[in-house]
Amino acid sequence: MRIPRSISLSVTLALGLGLSASAQSATTNIQLILDASGSMLGKLPDGQTRIASAKATLTQFLGGLNADPGLNVGMRIYGAGLKAGAQCEDSVLVTPMKGFDKAALQTQVTAATPKGATPIVYSLMQAANDFPKDSSRKVIVLVTDGEESCGGKLNDAGAMFKKLGIEVDIRIIGIDLNEKARKSFEGVGTFENTRSGKELGEALGRATAAAQTGKYAVSGPKSAGAGSEVVIKWTGPNNPGDYVTVVKRGAPVGKYTNYFYTKAGNPGKLLAPLEPGEYELRYSSEKANPNPTLASALITLTPPTYGLSSSKSAGAGSEIEVKWTGPNNPGDYVTVVQKGAPVGKYTTYFYTSAGSPGKLIVPLDAGEYELRYSSEKANPNPTLASIPITLTAPKYGLTAPVSAKPGSRIQVKWTGPNNPGDYVTVVPKGTPVGQYKDYFYTRNGNPGTLNIPAQPGIYEIRYSSEKASPNPTLSSVNLEVR
Repeated sequence: MRIPRSISLSVTLALGLGLSASAQSATTNIQLILDASGSMLGKLPDGQTRIASAKATLTQFLGGLNADPGLNVGMRIYGAGLKAGAQCEDSVLVTPMKGFDKAALQTQVTAATPKGATPIVYSLMQAANDFPKDSSRKVIVLVTDGEESCGGKLNDAGAMFKKLGIEVDIRIIGIDLNEKARKSFEGVGTFENTRSGKELGEALGRATAAAQTGKYAVSGPKSAGAGSEVVIKWTGPNNPGDYVTVVKRGAPVGKYTNYFYTKAGNPGKLLAPLEPGEYELRYSSEKANPNPTLASALITLTPPTYGLSSSKSAGAGSEIEVKWTGPNNPGDYVTVVQKGAPVGKYTTYFYTSAGSPGKLIVPLDAGEYELRYSSEKANPNPTLASIPITLTAPKYGLTAPVSAKPGSRIQVKWTGPNNPGDYVTVVPKGTPVGQYKDYFYTRNGNPGTLNIPAQPGIYEIRYSSEKASPNPTLSSVNLEVR
């Protein structure tokens, strides 16, 4: 997927928030949570302090945000010493989510002074009570430079929202976070790390693109089988480069796996990842870098049941039936490989779409093998189920006259598995393996008839098979043409 060049804050905000009230179909409540802990006095790589960068960006952002009857914007600040008592409860709703009071919000941003701890979980749990108990769209944008410092567990905040029946879109913007801090936010909403004021501004614009209630939306089943095809409905402008993808829950902004462009139609279809777990369906666009998350919906991918059943042994080169159990996703197939072959290896195969049971021609070499249920939708193709099978060496033999007249016809009796593609031919003695002259397929009966060459000499009658290249000589007898 093409990733365009970075765009300016003003363009990002236009993409994210340039929506008139008439286009909105419901109320959106956005709570900005600002980190004013002591560490915000540290400097970014560009030399600006983190708090100065955050203040400048938020002030610019709020200044460019247009009032809208369907938009409520509030602010909570933690770590600024605004609440007397323990630092780990120093979190205050400084502006409620009632309309959009631009001046009040900007005043609070300007006045914020970094002092204390980082009670992220406490702030999120308090935010759960800040939102109205209605069906409005609820978005939290958390701007922070560190991880939780008060012992809280981020999962507890998620449990609080769930307990209250609140569905909230949490978007976390990190300011120069280290690896440990970044990992602490994995699986919690949508996360993006920034290292400069410019990056912070762009990230804020992308995060608040969620305010376009009624313009962007995705919906699909709440759960589906891993690897299955999922039907997804979307709402959006269908601009060039708009697409819907599926990613792990909490994946970085701009991440994508399988996707479809909205121009392909509505609803669209996606192949879900093969790995079970919690995922997000995301409406995104190529017109910003990284591609923003404009709408998202959660989906749980459950592990499907896979299984195979067949004969425990079979003759090498024979055709066998294999019953399978599985989701029958596009690209699912059953193959046979040597025991212990690398993952992704295959020989002959059939697609599960052909039905159950399916038929396989097994290899000509005797030995220990595996039947495997696999899928083309991952690289290397995974082994989703397997059972062992032993291929036994069949008996081959030929009975024919020891001599014949040039141009005559003779009958040849054969012994063999009569596998598809097995045949008997006559060639000059010493002819390279795989070459043939006149022949008959064993499926045509026993004995079979061969036309003898017109040239006198010593020849070989060979039992061979088309199921290997070059076609092997499985049995042979000499014939003198005189």
